[in-house]
Amino acid sequence: MIRVAIADDSRFTCNLLSSYIEADGECSVVGVAHDAPSTLELVRRESPDVMTLDLQMPGADGLELLRQLSLDGPAVSVVVISGVTRLAAATTLRALELGAVDFVLKYTPGAPVSRASLRREIVAKVKLAAAARGARRTAPIGAAPIAAPASAAPSRPPQRAASKTPGQADAAGVVVIGASTGGPRAVGELLSQLPADFALPCVVVQHLPAAFTAAFASQLERHAQLRVRVAESGDRLEPGVILLAPGAMHLAIRPDGRVVLRQPSERDVYKPSIDLAMTTAAEAFNASVVGVVLSGSGDDGAEGLRQIRAAGGEGMVQDGGSCIVASMPERALARAGAEHIGPPARLGRILAVRRKP
Repeated sequence: MIRVAIADDSRFTCNLLSSYIEADGECSVVGVAHDAPSTLELVRRESPDVMTLDLQMPGADGLELLRQLSLDGPAVSVVVISGVTRLAAATTLRALELGAVDFVLKYTPGAPVSRASLRREIVAKVKLAAAARGARRTAPIGAAPIAAPASAAPSRPPQRAASKTPGQADAAGVVVIGASTGGPRAVGELLSQLPADFALPCVVVQHLPAAFTAAFASQLERHAQLRVRVAESGDRLEPGVILLAPGAMHLAIRPDGRVVLRQPSERDVYKPSIDLAMTTAAEAFNASVVGVVLSGSGDDGAEGLRQIRAAGGEGMVQDGGSCIVASMPERALARAGAEHIGPPARLGRILAVRRKP
């Protein structure tokens, strides 16, 4: 049974979350708190596996509360209950940097999200956070990079040169970085290692709602020495520029070095799609692509990385010990293999050294 604490200043929200979480039958709510002091006391008294946390509670700044929780150890896994404003998005992204596992957007009347789907999302993310807590107990952040078993690291075909066709881009290649749960922190750590004269364009595909994209771009720019901007259709790949795929929109890379945004279909599971960005990059630039799969759940990026390595490009995968959730890089490694496996900062340093102009 997963033991869950709820921290929110709204008693209505606490009751709603409790009913959602306990209806599943695999989770038990061990207590609720309505302000920062009682939240700290609840966690210290009950030692829950997971806590849902509203960052806007009386008694303390939500981010400071998260810092205090991380100092108490063993850390409870936190799922943030976030608003949809740009300020709420920026605060939530900062919470993810500080160690929160994931977030759920608050229910808004009139929004195209049913209460049933919201309930499923909350329960799924609580379970994911509980699993992440167990994984971090056995493989702490900073653990040694995992070695790729031979069966999980398919050999790469002979490298073929990128043949240039009329109208093709002059760019030397592109780095495509994909991430999901735990990704905002991992992406920031990797990009912080790239020098201001980094020679390749970068594309970042992070699973995020549309309302979070601009705030995430601003957050990344604080870490990086490179320019960061949200991609628009028709943007050209440029050295020293990081293009961020807009939330809930697919990004494809054309042979002429421009990006195209596509509206996802209702059947698409991942929005934006890492696989699409990587596959189109491989088709456009062949062996001059570096694909990077970072922390996340699911299998987005596995096929894309396979296509990059099949075209002669280079694969990088975050090691499981440094992931908030490791299933996405693990599946990418099993399907595609990789030249390099390690924490995001180490992958960034490898890129920085090998990709200088």
